[in-house]
Amino acid sequence: MAFDQLRLRLWMNALRRKGKVLTFARPVSVQEQLAGVKKVCICMPPDHKYFYDARACLQEIRKPQTEILLVLSHDLELLAEHKGKTEIYPQTLKKPFPLREDQVANIPKRFDVALDLSPEPTPMTAYITGTRGKKLTLGFSSGALDPFYTVLVEKGEDYRTSLMTLLALAGLL
Repeated sequence: MAFDQLRLRLWMNALRRKGKVLTFARPVSVQEQLAGVKKVCICMPPDHKYFYDARACLQEIRKPQTEILLVLSHDLELLAEHKGKTEIYPQTLKKPFPLREDQVANIPKRFDVALDLSPEPTPMTAYITGTRGKKLTLGFSSGALDPFYTVLVEKGEDYRTSLMTLLALAGLL
């Protein structure tokens, strides 16, 4: 267990040093970062338990000028009810990390904002979010995977309320 945590930290540090994960050297204004956002990548929760709440919250987005790509599990693709593009998470990997870029090559790389809607982020959802967002990356606080995100939201008692907060911070509501 401790060895896996060390490997995870070393992998994240290597990604940050190589400039693959968005980081800021000094504080930035979220409003300024959200100015002119055209493309958004949203990683949906792979767990059915949270997927339906996330899908309902996404129905609240009223931004026709914003191109939204949903990344989701293969078995949930038909349930997404999304009019835009969708991509699929890679099939179950033998090791959750380190992830290689070729394993997620189907997911485009350049988005203004990337969100991870998983209340319990995995290395895969955190990696996709952290490497795809060029202005902001948002997700729920998870401890070990926090360095992948530039904006963190604490998951409260009610997942739906926390999710709406995350979407509002991303400028989507």
